[in-house]
Amino acid sequence: MYYKTHHIKLSEVDTFSIGKGRHFVVVWSGELPLGHVWITSPENVTDKIRAAIQPALSYYNERGSSLVPAGKAVRLSVVICTRHRPQSLHTCLRSLLVGPDTDFELIVVDNAPGNDETLQVTRRFPQVRYVREERKGLDIARNTGARTATGDIIAYTDDDVSIPHNWITNLKACFADPLVMAVTGLVIPLSLDTRAQYIFEKKWGFNKGYLPRRFNHKYFLDNLEYGVPAWDIGAGANMAFRKEAFQLAGFFDERLDVGASGCSGDSEMWHRILAEGWDCHYVPELYVFHEHRDTMAGLRKQLFGYMRGHVSALLVQHENYQHPGELKRLQEGLPHYYRQRLLSWIKGNREEYIRHIITEIRGCKSGVRFYKAHQHLQRQDIHAFPSLLFQPVDISAESLVSVIIPCYNHGHYLRQAIDSALGQSYAHMEVIVVDDGSSDDTAAICREYGERLQYVYVSRVGLSAARNIGVQHSHGDFVIFLDADDYLFRGATEINLFYFRHYPHLAFVSGAHDRVNAGGELIAAMYQCGEGYLSLLQGNFIGMEGCILYRRDLFFYFHFDTKLKACEDYDLNLKITRLLPSFHHKEKIAAYRIHDGNMSGNRQMMLELAREVLNRQIPVLSNEAECIALETGQQNWETYYETA
Repeated sequence: MYYKTHHIKLSEVDTFSIGKGRHFVVVWSGELPLGHVWITSPENVTDKIRAAIQPALSYYNERGSSLVPAGKAVRLSVVICTRHRPQSLHTCLRSLLVGPDTDFELIVVDNAPGNDETLQVTRRFPQVRYVREERKGLDIARNTGARTATGDIIAYTDDDVSIPHNWITNLKACFADPLVMAVTGLVIPLSLDTRAQYIFEKKWGFNKGYLPRRFNHKYFLDNLEYGVPAWDIGAGANMAFRKEAFQLAGFFDERLDVGASGCSGDSEMWHRILAEGWDCHYVPELYVFHEHRDTMAGLRKQLFGYMRGHVSALLVQHENYQHPGELKRLQEGLPHYYRQRLLSWIKGNREEYIRHIITEIRGCKSGVRFYKAHQHLQRQDIHAFPSLLFQPVDISAESLVSVIIPCYNHGHYLRQAIDSALGQSYAHMEVIVVDDGSSDDTAAICREYGERLQYVYVSRVGLSAARNIGVQHSHGDFVIFLDADDYLFRGATEINLFYFRHYPHLAFVSGAHDRVNAGGELIAAMYQCGEGYLSLLQGNFIGMEGCILYRRDLFFYFHFDTKLKACEDYDLNLKITRLLPSFHHKEKIAAYRIHDGNMSGNRQMMLELAREVLNRQIPVLSNEAECIALETGQQNWETYYETA
C-alpha cells in the first residue's frame, strides 16, 4: 500500500497509534466526518490529528448540523450515468439500495453502450429505471437523466462511488432553503493503495474540506475579476440540484465533460447557477467514497482530460456571460501557474512530476482547439412545456396571492409599498420583501412588520434574480411583482382575480396604472389598449409590472432573465404571451412612481435593451402578421425614446 487508510472514532484519537509507513487517517464523530491527516512518522500522532479536526469540532459544537430535516415528503431522483463498467455499477447500486430510506427514484443512464452488460446489471435490481442514451458524452447522459427524472430534487453520483447508508436521508435534508439550487458533498478516497491514487487525492482530490460552505452571488461577484473558481464548490460524483435549476440556468453544456472536452460540466453548471443569483451549498455531512484510478497511465489520461475540459469551460463561461475574468485566468493565470510548477520541479520538489506538468499543458492547448472546433454547438435548452399551464386555474375564496417586493436602497418608499400590499381589500395575501443587498434601513423597516411579512436578504443579485428568488419563497396560487418604489391600489388584487374567475385559462391579467411623482402626486393616468403577443411585439402596452397578476405555476417554466439590466418584464411577458393567453383591462391597479432613480430615465440604455428583447423574438416568429408587428414595435420604440 502506498498509503494505508484508517477510519477512526473521535473517542479513539488519544489512543490511536501507528507503525512505520504512510498513513491516511479520517476521524469521525458518529456519522459526521471531522477531518483527515497524512502521517509519515509515528511521532506526535495525536497532536497532528487533533489539529486537523479542531476547525470542524469548533464549528459543530457552536452551530450544530447544517442539515435541516424536510418538513414534507421530498420527491428525490438519483441518476447514475455509466458506460461499460458493470462491476462498479453493481457495487454502487447495491450500496444505494441497502440504506434505510428507499423512497427515491433510481435511474441508470447507459451512455452509448456497445453491449448489454449494463442492462443485465440493472435487471438484478427491480427498483432501477434503465435508460439507454445512444449519444456518447457524460453531460448528454446527465441531461437525459434530468429530463427523465420525476423528482423535485435530482441527485447525481458516479458508478465508481460507494454510497453510505445515510446518503439519501441527508440529501433530502439539504434543500430546506429555497435559495439553494445545488448541493455538493464530501468525497473521500476509498483507498490509496497506489502512487497514482495518492497523487490524485493530494493534488486533485474531490475533498473540499470538512466545514459547510455557502457559495452565493456575492461570491460570484467577488471573483469576477479573475474568473469565478466554481470548481471549488464540489465534485460531480456527489451533487444534487432542484429540478427548477435546469429551468432557471439551463441544462449541462454537452460540449463539456467525459466524451467531449474532458471535464468541468459540473462546475460550469454551478457557475451559471451563481451567475443567475442562486446559491450552491457544500455539505460535508453528505459524503461518499470514491475509487480513484490506480495506474499512472490512467492518471495522466485523467489529468489531460481535466485541463482540456477546464480550459473549454472557461471559454464557455466567457461565451455565456462575457466576463473578462475567464480570459484573464486563461491567458495570464494558467501560464503563471505552470511556470511556477516547472520552477518548483527544477528546484527538486519531489511532489512535482514533469510528465504530469507536460500532460496538463498539452491538455490546456487541446482545450482551446476543442472549444474553437465546437464553438458553434452552443447549448440549446429544450424544456418540456408543462401541460398544467393549459389547464384552467383553480380559484377559491381562499386562494392565496403572494406580493413579491424586491428592494435595493428604496427604504424611503418601502413602507407605502408594503402597506398597499397588506391593505388589499382581498384578505388572503402574503408579502415577501427581497432585500437585494440594501445599505439603508430596509431591514429595519421590515422588522417593524414582524410576522406580517417574510423578509429575505440576498447579496446584490439584481432585480431579475431578486424577483425569481421571491417566487421560490412564495406559497401563493397567484403572484404580483411590486417594485419597492411603487404601490398598489386597495382593490388591485380583487379586480384582477375577478377577471381570472371569468377567464380561468389565462396566464396573467393586467390593468391600467397612474404615474405619480416622488411625493405621490398624480402626473398622468396610463391605459394603453392591447391584447396578447401581437400587441406586445408592437410595444409594452402593459407599462408597469405591478399591474399584473400571474398564476404562480408559470414560474416553474418561465423566469426573469438576469442578463437583462432592464426590460426584463417586457421580455418575460413576450415569452409568456407567445404561448399562452392573457387579458388586459382598463381599470387602475397601481401607481408607478417617477423619480430620479428610475432606470427608465436612461433612455439610451432602455432603447438598446428594448431592441435586444425584440430581436430575441425574431427566431420564433411564425407568420407574416408577427413579423409586421415586430417591425412596427422596433419603429415605435425608436420614436418613443427619441421623444420621451
